[in-house]
Amino acid sequence: MQRKISRLLAGCAMALCLCAPAAAQIVIPPGASLDAPSGSIVDLSCSTVDMQGTLNIGGTLSVDSDVTFGSSAIVSGSNGIISVGGNLSATGPIDTGNNTVVLRDGCIGNTSQISGNFVFQNLTLSSTTGRTFVIPAGANITVLGTLTLQGAPGQNIQLVSSGGGTAVINLGPGATVTRDNATVNGGVQIGGAAAATNIPTLSEYGLMLMALLMGLAALWHQRRAPGATGNRRI
Repeated sequence: MQRKISRLLAGCAMALCLCAPAAAQIVIPPGASLDAPSGSIVDLSCSTVDMQGTLNIGGTLSVDSDVTFGSSAIVSGSNGIISVGGNLSATGPIDTGNNTVVLRDGCIGNTSQISGNFVFQNLTLSSTTGRTFVIPAGANITVLGTLTLQGAPGQNIQLVSSGGGTAVINLGPGATVTRDNATVNGGVQIGGAAAATNIPTLSEYGLMLMALLMGLAALWHQRRAPGATGNRRI
């Protein structure tokens, strides 16, 4: 019963936001959900979205402004599209499942930032206006499927770090990158750095045993050598 009430309250809050002027905020509280069923397009225009509950995605959710996933947020469903025209952030780890997340031109400015701990199946950064996508150093972003960087002729998208270190977009095993009219600045690294390989070392006793074996081998070769005392016949 409490869950039904929370869903009802969330629906009422969402309806009020949609009736308000542009740039209103839509809040999906914990225990509530926002549904974009397969084949549907849920267009929230320039409203910002604060997702604390569950996003059930199978169709397309289109938000022309910012989207924030809270620490209690969950993304459920597959083969959907989450299309964002502003900043995308998370205050807790978010796995967007087998869906595609698109960051594109939207309502506010010509800059978008991705921040937080995200796992994407497919991530697309796209613009026809030379948009700048900011990847903060220290953000934990992983793409398992396809990373698409798509600008327009003469209007390259720009990938930059927010400063203070290298910003990394990690790639999962088998992930691919499609890049067209895109400029990746030096502060951004696509794909993690190669892991350092540890050189095997021996313990103190292992080194002693190796030294003993080397000494025995040298003695054996010495006794076998021509003219060695042990080989002389009297």
